[in-house]
Amino acid sequence: MNETSNRDHQVTSKEILDVAFEKSKSKFTTPRQTIQDTEELQSYQQTKRKEFEQHINKNRLNLGQWTRYAKWEIENNHDFPRARSILERALDVNIQHVPFWIQYIQLELSHKNINHARNLMERAINALPRVNKLWFLYVQTEEMLKNYPMVRAVFERWLDWHPDTSAWDAYINFEARYEEKENVRTIFKKYVHEFPNAGTWYKWIKYEMENNRDDVNTVRAVFESAVDTLLSNKSEDNDDDEEFATIISSWTSWEVSCGEASRANEIFKLLLDNKTNKLEISDQTKSSIYTAFVEFEKNFGNKDSIEQSVLIKRRIKYEQEIQNDPYDYDSWWKYMTLLQNSSNKSDLENAFKKVTGNVVHDKHKSISGRRYIMFWIWYAFWEEMTNNNPVSAREIWNNCLKVIPHKSFTFAKVWIGYSEFELRNSEDGLAKARKILGRAIGQTSINKPKIKIFKYYIDLEKKLGDWNRVRLLFQKWLEVSLLTTSSSELVIEKYVEFESSIEEYDRCDSILSSARQLSENPEYSSSFNLQRLLEITVEFYKEEMQYDKIREIYRALLDKDPNAHNWISFALFESSIPSAEQLEEYLQGDNEEFEATVDESQIESTRNIFEEAMTYFKDKDDKESRLVIIEAWRDFEEVNGSDESLSKVTKRLPVIVRKRRTVGSIEEEYIDYIFPDDESKKLPGKMSKFLANAKKWAQQN
Repeated sequence: MNETSNRDHQVTSKEILDVAFEKSKSKFTTPRQTIQDTEELQSYQQTKRKEFEQHINKNRLNLGQWTRYAKWEIENNHDFPRARSILERALDVNIQHVPFWIQYIQLELSHKNINHARNLMERAINALPRVNKLWFLYVQTEEMLKNYPMVRAVFERWLDWHPDTSAWDAYINFEARYEEKENVRTIFKKYVHEFPNAGTWYKWIKYEMENNRDDVNTVRAVFESAVDTLLSNKSEDNDDDEEFATIISSWTSWEVSCGEASRANEIFKLLLDNKTNKLEISDQTKSSIYTAFVEFEKNFGNKDSIEQSVLIKRRIKYEQEIQNDPYDYDSWWKYMTLLQNSSNKSDLENAFKKVTGNVVHDKHKSISGRRYIMFWIWYAFWEEMTNNNPVSAREIWNNCLKVIPHKSFTFAKVWIGYSEFELRNSEDGLAKARKILGRAIGQTSINKPKIKIFKYYIDLEKKLGDWNRVRLLFQKWLEVSLLTTSSSELVIEKYVEFESSIEEYDRCDSILSSARQLSENPEYSSSFNLQRLLEITVEFYKEEMQYDKIREIYRALLDKDPNAHNWISFALFESSIPSAEQLEEYLQGDNEEFEATVDESQIESTRNIFEEAMTYFKDKDDKESRLVIIEAWRDFEEVNGSDESLSKVTKRLPVIVRKRRTVGSIEEEYIDYIFPDDESKKLPGKMSKFLANAKKWAQQN
């Protein structure tokens, strides 16, 4: 059983290591050596020195071994000269090892060798003047010895090396411990010159408030100097901004504690309102100052000051939003409206320059681009109307035009606004305005005509009564439309309206005739919507009661393009004009107003056109067009016909039949229309009755 259990037991690595460790322990102890005489002592010293030297020779950079060697000489042999020799040899190996210098100095100090220690510290700070530990050790030693003049001398020498703030803070703390206030102020003056940041100034302020609070003039002078210096040397350090806000909060709180709440309020207004535009304070700092201002207003504010604080809050909010996104034009607009309402011209002008300086480089006419241009327009109007400075306003209009990529897109508001500006502010304003509008047409007509500019220019010349210029502008508009393959119906319509308004009907006829000819030219046909051009033509001749002319136009159109839509338009036209009797009655009467009613003669004319269209498409075997015509005819009869006439047309509607046919080698299904008119001529009466029943069944299902 035991053999089995031993066989099952596994030896662990821990057990193996424990056994090896126990065996490694020696049972022998080193015999204690006793020295009986001088020779044995010298022999022992020689042996130990030899061991130390051997260790040093193996690794000369191990300065700890050098230190142990020197300490052995001092503690066992009391041989300071030999120990110093060893330590000096170590310095020759590495003079920049700061811990070794400190150990060397402390070794001398521990045995009260003050002069030796002082000499070492002099050597150390001369060898390593940028090491703060050595300087701190020096001043600490001299202060412990109560050698205060020497402490000041060491600090002054240290400051000549332009150390970091810890040296300055230590010097100030030293003088403060012994209540040398004038010395502290002298050091702070140098300190803020060396480190002109908010943190340094706040240390000085804090010292004065803790140690010299009753000297109001001195404390206020430090506050004022701090704020003036920091604002004149503004940095981009965020920590500096936070400290600056802390200084302002401390200043105002201190003024309140001195019974100067009004002075504190003026400080806040100066920093937050910034009406003189001399102070450049970051938005983050303003936000922190405003937080302190809100607390101040809660305790000491009145109705007017509270309203002012609300305005300041809104202004700071908008400024932060603009800082985060210079293209946030909603915030820009609110911000500048606030500035305008507060009559802050300098700030508003700077805001205009900033917002227009952030050019939008969109390649298309975006919403942000439109808003951006509105600021230019506002800027120009503000200079002209508010500041009465047309010279500056003219420059703004020109600069605005320079930032617009006119080859891609333009803004008619700018061109029109600039021309109106010249009309208001120049002796030869009309000539300048015409020049600007002409330039606008030239620069903006590369891709397509700018309709708003043409309309404005034409309206201007209409007001001046210069009909020749108006005609030239219409012709230019039409020319640009044709060259850029843009829609030309609008210019034709407006041109005809103009000539008609001055009763130049022959010119109107000529314009419409030319437009029809251009629409038939393959080079310019893409610029015309024939249906819209037809509507414009028909509308004009209807106003002039030249109905036969319209019929001629429709006939010419049907000869060129006899589609179902044109036939329907022709047919419905006959019902939209007065009959001969109505026209005769109007011409003989005295009424200027005339309203045509649809009578039987007009309805019959429309039916004749529909019938003619049905015959035409029947001859062409165009069943789809026949279906469109008969359905339009049915709709007409539903409105203007009788039940009998509607029934006649309805009976002529085709029957829809699904058929199959083979196209190539593929069989497909298609829809065919069987018109009763066609079948009644081919089939006997019984078959016609059969088709009528089939049609009735198809309509029910």
